[in-house]
Amino acid sequence: MIGPAEVSEHVSTYGETESRLRNERWLLAASGAYAVLVVALMIVGGVSITPDVLMVALLLFAVLIGRTRLFLRDWLPFVAIFLAYELMRGVADDAGFPVHMEDVIAAERLISFGTLPTQLLQDWLAPPTGVGPAAVAATVLYMLHFALPVVTAFLLWLWRRPMFHDFVGAFIILSFAGFITFLLLPVAPPWYAADVGLLDGPDGEPVIRYLKPDAFAVLADGLGFDGRWLTSYVFYSVNPNGVAAFPSLHAGYPFLSFLVLRRAFGPIGWLALGYAFLVWWAIVFTGDHYVIDVLGGIAYALAAYFASLRIADWLAARAARRADRNT
Repeated sequence: MIGPAEVSEHVSTYGETESRLRNERWLLAASGAYAVLVVALMIVGGVSITPDVLMVALLLFAVLIGRTRLFLRDWLPFVAIFLAYELMRGVADDAGFPVHMEDVIAAERLISFGTLPTQLLQDWLAPPTGVGPAAVAATVLYMLHFALPVVTAFLLWLWRRPMFHDFVGAFIILSFAGFITFLLLPVAPPWYAADVGLLDGPDGEPVIRYLKPDAFAVLADGLGFDGRWLTSYVFYSVNPNGVAAFPSLHAGYPFLSFLVLRRAFGPIGWLALGYAFLVWWAIVFTGDHYVIDVLGGIAYALAAYFASLRIADWLAARAARRADRNT
């Protein structure tokens, strides 16, 4: 028979568990809302959404919840490695390898039954002249390139910290695999091919337009910063690479976020896949990427995700063997 002491202890433990779960749910909701607010304010204020800028905002939240030292310990190595990647990125543009254009256009037509998806989308959604609402929406999605991966990392760090390290590992693998491909296989985006006359129609005019610059100008004017866009010196100004279309990391990063969020949070993680589809549509529609670039980004993200898990399992097994030898 269970005595009063055991009942009291059980009730106390149950109450502590419920309180802890409520606090964790509050922390998750608050951190998610804070991240969304920061991203929205960055767009409205004309601040480029890059990992270094977002990290400063997330560090403030970590300070408020008393996790400053843990945040710096976990995030600084990740940011340092990614900064190194960004600083090297422009090397691929100057390596001297031939830029692929005609063969990529042929491959795009092959997988798209003789069509160009960018051309089809622009014929359907973009006005013949000027900027339509679809281009503005696509430009906003493009601007959110780094938002979901960084927010994903932050939520995992707060809620599923072991998975945070898996995600960061996969993110780094994906980034450097992309860099090696950019170095050895530089691929020009659709707008670049159109600019050099490889996508002209029967009338001699390009069959696609680069929608993002004009759409950004409309967006900037509407938000009141008149074309002033505060960019991160490190991420967007040091070593840009204009021929790094394949694989599309714009496609790979949100898909990697989906894979990890689905594993960490179950069905709610599928919302990230819906966001990923929107990004894929945006980058094809604006002329920044081919569909084949998107497929490449997805494939690279899958490979990076499973490679990170295998490496984590190997490291855990190695640590276990070492612990056994020491006992």
